[in-house]
Amino acid sequence: MSRKLGLFRLADCGYAVPLDRLLRVVDRGFCTTLPLIPDGMAGMLVLDDEIIPLLDSNWLPGVVVGKGLSAGFKVLIATEYGPVALPADTTVGIVAENRCERIVSGQETADFFPDSVNYRDNHYQVLNADIFMLSLIRP
Repeated sequence: MSRKLGLFRLADCGYAVPLDRLLRVVDRGFCTTLPLIPDGMAGMLVLDDEIIPLLDSNWLPGVVVGKGLSAGFKVLIATEYGPVALPADTTVGIVAENRCERIVSGQETADFFPDSVNYRDNHYQVLNADIFMLSLIRP
């Protein structure tokens, strides 16, 4: 059985989240900035009386900083360290991994993007949520 991936786009970059880590996709949830917010954070997403960190766009190669708050969707993912929200301009859908073409690249990518896939002529980097959060905690 193939795992399923949620596919998302931010600016011209695509990323994929394993479905077992995807908690929810929010359309224009209430976000606020905080004073002295750490680098990499766009703000906080307030959802159902819960405050969830919203990451900015600098974690995705090729996307300019500052897209976190303006993105139309917030993708909530589960990590070992708690939930986190990622910005997305577009939700592409859910696809079985075996319906994608695996991309083997000689380029160095971030540790939290161990795999890449191609789906309908679009490139998506598959996110490892736990390594991703660990890279934010211990840069």
